[in-house]
Amino acid sequence: MRINFHKLNEQSGASMIETLVVVVIIAIVASLALMQMGTANTQFQRQNVARELKVAFERARFDSVKRRAGGAGPSSVTVGATSYTLNTDSNNDGTYETLVTNFAAQNITIAGYTSMTLPVTVTFDKRGEVTATGGVNPQFLVCNGTCPTTPTSDTANLVLVTPTGTVNLLAGNATAPTFISPGITNVSTTAGISNMVSLP
Repeated sequence: MRINFHKLNEQSGASMIETLVVVVIIAIVASLALMQMGTANTQFQRQNVARELKVAFERARFDSVKRRAGGAGPSSVTVGATSYTLNTDSNNDGTYETLVTNFAAQNITIAGYTSMTLPVTVTFDKRGEVTATGGVNPQFLVCNGTCPTTPTSDTANLVLVTPTGTVNLLAGNATAPTFISPGITNVSTTAGISNMVSLP
């Protein structure tokens, strides 16, 4: 019986240098993937805050219209640089509940789209029309970190409330449309039409 011994230098395999090259390539690809995931996560957090701000405006408007709020009673949203506050009577008990949303820990800030000084309080009347402190158009940039002078869709979202009370969420590089305040004509008592009706 004959036994064949193989010499060690005849066996094929990966050298140490080839193994190190493969490990380095895997590490580079993994770090690129993690960087992309981090960027996507910060954009997602910013878009989530912008969506929540939009919903807060819509809730305040709905509450004011539902209760036909007048005088000092309309619901409002007060927007600051790192938080916003929703004041609404959500359960119809006559008492306003205050819901504060603070996102400073997420490195997200809000700034006025135009030269607007925060905080700004946005209120809605019984028709759902909007009024903001200082008579400004309520248009806000929600940004990752400090809002840049030239926002892009990767760094900011634009939340704007029209004079009629509708709320829009746009990309940061969008141009905010201009709106004129709606005209309201009061109906005379001799017209035979209820004075609760308003004609634009």
